[in-house]
Amino acid sequence: MNPRAAAHRILGEVRRGARSDRAASRVLPAVDAADRGLALDIAFGCLRLRARLDAWIRACADRPPSRMDRAVRDWLRIGAYQMTELRTPDHAAVGETVGATRSALGRGRAGYVNAVLRALARRRAADLGTGPEALEAAGPVALWAAGPFPDPDVDPVGHLCSWGSHPEWLVRRWLARWDLAEVRRLVERQNRPPDVVVRMLTGEDPVPPEGVELDLVPGWPRSFRLEKGLPGAAVSHLRAVIQDPAASAVVDYAGGPLEEPVLDVCAAPGTKTLGLAAGCGVPVVALDISHRRLARLGAPARRLELPVSAAVADARRLPVAEAGTVLADVPCTGTGVLRRRADARWRLGQRRLDDLVALQREIVDACAAAVRPGGLLVYSTCSLEREENEGQVDAFLERRPDYRRDPPPADARGDCVTPRGDLFVRPWLTGTDGAYAARLRRIA
Repeated sequence: MNPRAAAHRILGEVRRGARSDRAASRVLPAVDAADRGLALDIAFGCLRLRARLDAWIRACADRPPSRMDRAVRDWLRIGAYQMTELRTPDHAAVGETVGATRSALGRGRAGYVNAVLRALARRRAADLGTGPEALEAAGPVALWAAGPFPDPDVDPVGHLCSWGSHPEWLVRRWLARWDLAEVRRLVERQNRPPDVVVRMLTGEDPVPPEGVELDLVPGWPRSFRLEKGLPGAAVSHLRAVIQDPAASAVVDYAGGPLEEPVLDVCAAPGTKTLGLAAGCGVPVVALDISHRRLARLGAPARRLELPVSAAVADARRLPVAEAGTVLADVPCTGTGVLRRRADARWRLGQRRLDDLVALQREIVDACAAAVRPGGLLVYSTCSLEREENEGQVDAFLERRPDYRRDPPPADARGDCVTPRGDLFVRPWLTGTDGAYAARLRRIA
């Protein structure tokens, strides 16, 4: 399959309700291996930067994207992404996209795509100059200033919603909490494709197999960025998992030694489970409501020879009478990992946030009931939102006076620990995903 046609099919499946990663896993096997990276880049780039691309299209078309045929709109996004983000020469991006549109939709709609993309090429040439040298010389400020985007100093919300390609409700939340410079850095971080990071489960330096190159992530001693090779090959001969440093920080923040039995609730796909088992040296039971996602834990646990077992269970009704340690990595909005979930930002809203906060409350109460006196409950999310993080913990402590915040481990990274001792990894400061965790000790 043509990689642009594959990207279009992924966009179509997401538009009809599929998750981007699942849509990609269904479509990519039909694409030549050499072209899969391009297909994925285009599809996920169009999802992350949807609002930015639509601003370009709106400025060059006779109607807004919301009033266009949806299949045509996706083809326009694919062409605009190649021209504005991949820096593909205009003639190549237009020719390839129009040809693929003609094969899929016919000559008439392909003609419309051709007209809009050529108008976009003329506009960019007039604003930035012609040729790859001019585009290469144009920095980020020149690129947004030459386009149909609001000035961030005059209309910061409009700028972050269009050029920054984030939903308005989320932008306004963040600006109410952090200053404009921080939110701009956060938005820029969430718009970049994520790195693949190998997390060593031991303190030794990795000796990667042939064809794999790893580079230490500054500030994270056991995390190595995959510079060359495939993720599976990178971990096949190492005691390691693929895990962002922010997720690794949650495992380290749980500390040790941990009282048995150790439960990892909402555990799938299980990289934190593996980290706990390797770090604390005791058996860990992984619980998750999804059998399909939980099954992915089996192979790496066997490869690493770690004492991990798994069971399908609803975290609101735990099938255990008592536990010494519980890690509750609860379902959340995932606003700290939007760069990894290409379509997630457009699925979120205040109602979804409220529903998740209610679910988290049920889960944390169920887990708290299972922790024996003196035991530890570690509550964690990959969210940046107060209601899901410190707000959820504060409300829990009001309901449960038999719990208190426990101090963080002595080796916790200082710039990721809040004044109250919680873990809060901020992507714009660390260059990683975002994460939150709190250690809650049941008073004996």
